[in-house]
Amino acid sequence: MSVLIVVPDGTGIRNYLFSDIIPTLIKEGKEIIVYHCLDEKSLDEVKKIHEVEFKSQNMIPYKESINQKLLRESIAFARLNYNSKLVENETILFNWNTKKIGLQKLFYKFTEKIGKYASKKYNRILSLEKKYQKSLQYSIKKEIQYLNRIRPESVFCTHQRSIRAIPIITAANQLNIKTIGAIYSWDNIPKARLAVRTKKFIVWSDYMKDEMRIFYPEIDQEKIIVTGTPQFDFYKKQQILIHKADFCKKYNLNINKKIICFSGDDELTSPYDPIYLEHLSEEIKKNNKEESIQILFRRSPVDISNRYNYVLEKFKEIIVPVAPLWSNESDNWSTLFPYYRDVELLANICFHSDLVINIGSTMAHDFAFYNNPAAYLNYDTCYDKNWSVDTIYKFQHFRSMPTNQEVYWINSKNNFLSTINKAIDNKHSLGKDWLKIINIENENISLNIVNEILN
Repeated sequence: MSVLIVVPDGTGIRNYLFSDIIPTLIKEGKEIIVYHCLDEKSLDEVKKIHEVEFKSQNMIPYKESINQKLLRESIAFARLNYNSKLVENETILFNWNTKKIGLQKLFYKFTEKIGKYASKKYNRILSLEKKYQKSLQYSIKKEIQYLNRIRPESVFCTHQRSIRAIPIITAANQLNIKTIGAIYSWDNIPKARLAVRTKKFIVWSDYMKDEMRIFYPEIDQEKIIVTGTPQFDFYKKQQILIHKADFCKKYNLNINKKIICFSGDDELTSPYDPIYLEHLSEEIKKNNKEESIQILFRRSPVDISNRYNYVLEKFKEIIVPVAPLWSNESDNWSTLFPYYRDVELLANICFHSDLVINIGSTMAHDFAFYNNPAAYLNYDTCYDKNWSVDTIYKFQHFRSMPTNQEVYWINSKNNFLSTINKAIDNKHSLGKDWLKIINIENENISLNIVNEILN
């Protein structure tokens, strides 16, 4: 019997294809078929690291109808409005993109009108959901034919919000094939983008399961399984870590200086990252700390812009850029993919750095795994009516912080050095308890997921 693994974009490769899920399924005697829209090079990478073979199939192209899009977007807008009132958090509405022009602007005006009406009562949202699921039946003929041909015992989807994955999962559900969907990230659930409706969902933690109960009460709690995420499993593999001297030599770092990792976000999440990096560099230079502190700069893997160039050139004696080891042959972030060497690189950055600084990133959890501290930037570099750190840290997923003291807070440009000194003096993470809330502690999370795929 076969297992179909649906990978609608490159982000699913690291957590699900590089983890031990595929080799464990193969050991259980299962034939693996990866249903994807990826570059074949990325699949070759997976086969190489696991020393296994599996079949692959390009996704059947899906062109969403106007009616399907209208219903899907209306549901999203309705849920965002409903959820913001449900948990008394207006920042949930920031997940709605209002920057539309021309015909799209008219389309979304109509969408918002429908969504606003539906948001007044939850059963109206459920009525829209039923209409949407019914509309999908007209778009799955080829997927049904494909599934009837390969007859998998189960279908596992690596991302819950991808439109590309909707037809194959809808078809599998109609054929009564077991479907399992992963909630990809710790901040996804309140964003009202549960587009891929599988029969079971796997989540990182009890906290996320409770979020599913709050925001999707119609889903049976028994169908929401806490497995953890394989994202942190890689860090348990001691063989991927190298000696600090080797790490510093490889990436042109000075072993005698403290390593401060500045971790960039994507442009939408943090448009002023280059200015923050500039501020940090200026403070180091102004206080004559170049001989004791260096900045390891890691940009977001999906940020393929040149927005950092000026600051990297200006402070090239302080900043050491260490590029993520991702493919860079596409202008579309969803088709970019990581090489396994990037998993090893990120682990060593988290292990050997003394502190990570960024805007509210998951990197705080990556560093916490190795008991290394994180600091969140908590001041605005300028006035922007569309963006502020005050909004960022009110996002729903930050309510998972137990005390607000799980990271250091850099509240002004003048706070950089004092925060760095505190972190270096304390030499440990403040966020280990937060990580335990975000993700369950388990020796083999990949095995948990395999068990749900098979059972």
